[in-house]
Amino acid sequence: MSSLLNQIIIAAPHMMDNLFSKSVIFICEHNSNGAVGLIINKRLDAVLSSQIYGDLNKKVDGNLDQSSPLYIGGPVSVERGIMLHDKKILLNSSIEVSKNLFMSSHLDILKMAHKNSKCSYKFMMGYSGWSPGQLENELENGDWIIQDTSADFVFNCKDDQMWKMAIGSYGFDISNLSSHGAKA
Repeated sequence: MSSLLNQIIIAAPHMMDNLFSKSVIFICEHNSNGAVGLIINKRLDAVLSSQIYGDLNKKVDGNLDQSSPLYIGGPVSVERGIMLHDKKILLNSSIEVSKNLFMSSHLDILKMAHKNSKCSYKFMMGYSGWSPGQLENELENGDWIIQDTSADFVFNCKDDQMWKMAIGSYGFDISNLSSHGAKA
């Protein structure tokens, strides 16, 4: 299988896992060592977001905008913040994923994002990870649907509509899709 870097995987309707059900995951790394992705459509609740921003404000001696949404990027390293951002804010430590999508886990990028209203970003806690062959097996089982994506979709599609838009772009009527996964 070729690399899924800079694509999204869309949870199939039969996915019942609390975290991954109706998830849209941006794949930021995919190679022979496995895969890494960020769930881009699941916000953390306001109370937890406020607590996390409160802790971050203490670390950066700043005034971070606590109204900016926080996302759960996945179940791995949930104590680690990762920002997916455009090229309007960059650090030397920013990792280019595509022409206009970058990743960073440095606190300075968060401060820059909160000061620059013209940049696009999503700040997440944790990430999703797969061991070698694991994601390929899940794809073969029909658990995920692969789709190309763009920075516009990642940053501008409403979170609560993202899954329906992504899966609906295949022309599927969601009400007619099977609720059971299987190999074809």
